Amino acid sequence: MATRDDTPGFARGWYVVAEGADVTADTMLPLAYFGEQLIAYRDEDGAAHVSDAFCPHLGAHFASFDGQIDKGDIVCPFHKWRFSTKTGKCTAIPYTKVIPPQAALTTYHTREFAGTVMMWWDPAGGAPDYEPSDLRETFADRTWIPYAEKLKEGRAPFRDLFENLFDTAHIEQLHKSVGLPQIDAVTRTAWGMQVDYAPSDEQMFPIKHMQFNFSGISFVSHVVLGEGFGFIQNVSATPIDKERFQLHVRMYISDTGSKEMNDMIGGAFVQRVLDEIDQDFEVLNFKKHLKRPLICAGDGPIMRYRDYASEFLPA
Repeated sequence: MATRDDTPGFARGWYVVAEGADVTADTMLPLAYFGEQLIAYRDEDGAAHVSDAFCPHLGAHFASFDGQIDKGDIVCPFHKWRFSTKTGKCTAIPYTKVIPPQAALTTYHTREFAGTVMMWWDPAGGAPDYEPSDLRETFADRTWIPYAEKLKEGRAPFRDLFENLFDTAHIEQLHKSVGLPQIDAVTRTAWGMQVDYAPSDEQMFPIKHMQFNFSGISFVSHVVLGEGFGFIQNVSATPIDKERFQLHVRMYISDTGSKEMNDMIGGAFVQRVLDEIDQDFEVLNFKKHLKRPLICAGDGPIMRYRDYASEFLPA
């Protein structure tokens, strides 16, 4: 990746690291993101937390051997040091009463959001300065049914991943849409950025309203509404290391009241989206981030997105 993108470190923001249902009481879920080993777990009140996976004493992985959560503490498998699941601070060492004052886990701000566990990553150590957006809350007058998911590992330059959504020309040229989609408005918001597209009369799904909500550059909620149908995609991207990231697409359809109609509309929409994702990755996984791209008329507001993304990327 160093030959395709020399961005140092990882962008500041909220990242999906687990499904909420996979983080259960009295267990630790091992994770590997940002080139680090992490664990997710719950405290005695059921709140989710994420921390480093290694004991600060002598480096044992908490989720190895008989490491466990016991009475609100993480217990190291090596020397049985205990750390509070709420604060990360060491609460007891079985063979001494003297606890080093710096004995604590490296913990991360954590949220449960849209059925997932998200952690805040900031290489400068700053606190969260925005909350993510889920368009199912904006359009809560509809019943949104979980319909499909896609989990994919990518090797694109991470900073270019969601830039792809501003590249309107590729939608026509790569995905063979009829005509260039038009972006009506790009607006800064409390969560990041809102992008509104113009209505379209495409043959399969005539669109009355299409909107993207970008939460930083790691989470996008996308709604498409038309006569008698509605779709929402929540798309998260989380770096595994400098070479790879995990993309998770969660697709929802607006309930029509008929399972047959839901399947007919949802099936067509899902297949189209999955095909387009696969097409994108055939290109993105090999592309290079160009600092000075040769932009021409019709390319879409790519540089507008780059200005936005630069607010989250490390210098």
